[in-house]
Amino acid sequence: MAEEKALALQSLVSQEQQDEFALICKEAGALQLASNCNAAFTATIVVTKLRNFLTDEIIENIFRPLMNTRIGFMTDRRPTTKNPNPHPYSNQVIRDAIIDGLTIGLFPTGNQINIIAERMYPTKEGFTALLKKLGVKYVLSIGADTNRIQGYAEIPCKVDYLYNQEKNSFTLMATVRKDEYSSPDQLRGKAERRAKKALYEYITGCDFGDADEDSARPVEEAHYEVIKESANQTKMPGAPAPGAPAAPQNPPQAPASAPTTQPTGQRPTPTIFGDQQ
Repeated sequence: MAEEKALALQSLVSQEQQDEFALICKEAGALQLASNCNAAFTATIVVTKLRNFLTDEIIENIFRPLMNTRIGFMTDRRPTTKNPNPHPYSNQVIRDAIIDGLTIGLFPTGNQINIIAERMYPTKEGFTALLKKLGVKYVLSIGADTNRIQGYAEIPCKVDYLYNQEKNSFTLMATVRKDEYSSPDQLRGKAERRAKKALYEYITGCDFGDADEDSARPVEEAHYEVIKESANQTKMPGAPAPGAPAAPQNPPQAPASAPTTQPTGQRPTPTIFGDQQ
């Protein structure tokens, strides 16, 4: 049975067609290197070639079996205990995700891409492949969860890298979702993806979005925006800020020995690496 299926696949895509597809994938991966007005014409030609090749028959028989497997690509519609029979993605969604991945140099194999909410997102393995293609050498130092926010993990990361003879480093706080089932290895993997994503974006200036935007939003940033907005706000002397209650005529004076509290978001927070965020 397996031999019959293999023969059917060989008849579906000839060796010449496989070589043609490999050439198109190579052209697609080179699109990000184009920096002139001709890039739009090249991209249109490449995407058209990919759409012509990735027919419903090809998607159904070759790429759909790779869906939700580690040797292929994962999705947010894979079978689970709570939902053993999820509604699978259509051929059109799979086709678009594969094309989006190929145009930035990622393949629908080796779990380099995921399909989340009908969109393609590079995985940790995907950013590893992208950084390798750029020739970036790096070392990641992943800390432990500081566990300061319920439902989230805050993991300090330090990135030391060498690229085009430039040696540099930076730190970031990877904020990812967690629940009672999240293991330390899972949280560490998510933090590693954040660090590699940040390194790739820093070097290339390309942001491919995130599969979990809420978990990428540190709480400190929200506090900082509020502080910044109120600091730049102009008001008449003695007038309350918009939306704030009016101050009493004779407010009580705080004792001289009362401690002052520094606003959240401005207090330096030490990390496990000895520096401050």
